[in-house]
Parts: sequence; C-alpha cells; structure tokens
Amino acid sequence: MRIRYYATLWPLGGDLDARLAAVKAAGFEGFEDWVRPHAELRPVAEKHGLAYRAMVGGDEPDAFRRGLDEAFDCQCTGVTVHAGRPWMRGQEAVDFLGRLVEIATPYPFPVDFETHRGRLLFEPLSTADLLRTLPDLWLCADFSHWTVVTESRLGGYVEALNLAISRTRHIHARVGFEEGPQVPDPRVPMWADYVTLHEGWWDKIREAASARGQAELGVDPEFGPAHYQWTDPATGHRLADPFAVAQWMRDRLAKRWAYTD
Repeated sequence: MRIRYYATLWPLGGDLDARLAAVKAAGFEGFEDWVRPHAELRPVAEKHGLAYRAMVGGDEPDAFRRGLDEAFDCQCTGVTVHAGRPWMRGQEAVDFLGRLVEIATPYPFPVDFETHRGRLLFEPLSTADLLRTLPDLWLCADFSHWTVVTESRLGGYVEALNLAISRTRHIHARVGFEEGPQVPDPRVPMWADYVTLHEGWWDKIREAASARGQAELGVDPEFGPAHYQWTDPATGHRLADPFAVAQWMRDRLAKRWAYTD
C-alpha cells in the first residue's frame, strides 16, 4: 500500500504559488486545503507537480454537493469533510450524515469525514454509533480532537476507537493531549509519551487499510498556526514552527513504516 504525505497549507503565508513552492521544496507529494475554484488551483498545482486533497464543508447538503463538484474539477485525490454539528443527535444525526454519505458515494475519489471538535464526529461513542448505522461512512482520523473532548488518552473508549480505526482512509497526524489538540512541540522529550500513543493508533490504521486492500493511505501532519501552535504569552511568538514540525512528523513516520513494508 502506498503512503502519500500531504502538507496542510494552514500555517503557511503568501499566495498559493508561494505556499505550494514551499510544500514542494519540503519534499511533500501533495497538499491539503479548502476547496477553491479549479481555474485558480489546478494550474498552480500542476506547475509544482503536487497532488491535491480537498477539504469541503458539510453543513448543508446542496453546498456539500457543490463543493464535491468543484473538488472533482480540481482533480483532487480525495476529500476531507467537516460535517454537521455536535448538537445533532439520534435520528437527526443519522439522517443528516446519511444524506451526505449518499451524496458522496458516486464520486470517483474517497470522501472521508473528519473526527473533529465542534462537528458531528466530535467524540468516540456517538461516532461509533454512526459508523455502525452507516456502513458507507468512512473517516479522516484526527484523534487529537478526541483526546481533548474526552480529556483522556482514550483508554476508556477502546471499542469505539478500534471501530473508528477500522473505518479510516486518511490520517491527520497531529499529536494532541488531554487539554489541547496540539502539543507545543512533539519533538521535545516531555511529549514523547503522547507521540508514541498517537503513533500506535496510526500504526493500526495503516495495518487495517493494508489488510482490506486499500491502494493508498493519505497522511497529513496537520500542525496548525497560532493559536493551535503555542505562543509566548508576552510576545505572541510561536514556540515552534508548525511547518518544520510537520516535516519532522512526516520523516518520523516514513522511517517508522519503511521498516515494516
């Protein structure tokens, strides 16, 4: 199974051309960003030889469909969706998310719904219920959000976590902890236990995807800018460069998984 590493454009400044030049220079194969008009995106992506994974909003079905159409015109490799809101419960949640899954199914690329705070898949237990009810629902796993929402290392959610792992096709490889979705700097030894914890989850995702014959697994070390990235409270200066951290995380995973290919 191929692993394709994407860079988020989130922490990068400049216009699209400058940001994609930075992504290319850093050795990423692709980039992940919110969908935009294909006439604006495709020429720049092709110039730099980068694959594009789109992000699409999932708050309203018609707008969701338009976003997928634009992502298709952008020749995306796949789509990550921020779907719904956490106050959608029970049958309302099933009906809403089921409609989005139905809309997404005919497209010729994977459409994966992110486990994200403030969204429908904001915590493990209700997400597991939706996965059991909707067999065509697939995930973009960002478990850093769940560590915050549950204020835990997810030890009490093993069954739900394992189900989510088995239904994941794309990873946002950011390291969170009980009080935040992004540790200040995962390269620092004091956060090593959290890096190891997340890597264990990502290993299981990779193993499950390979076992079911998935051709490609996308990985985006999605470390964000301030105020996801911690800053000095007096100056506002970042305590680490999130793009440098993303490259470190990519290189670490590439080395880790090279030994098991």
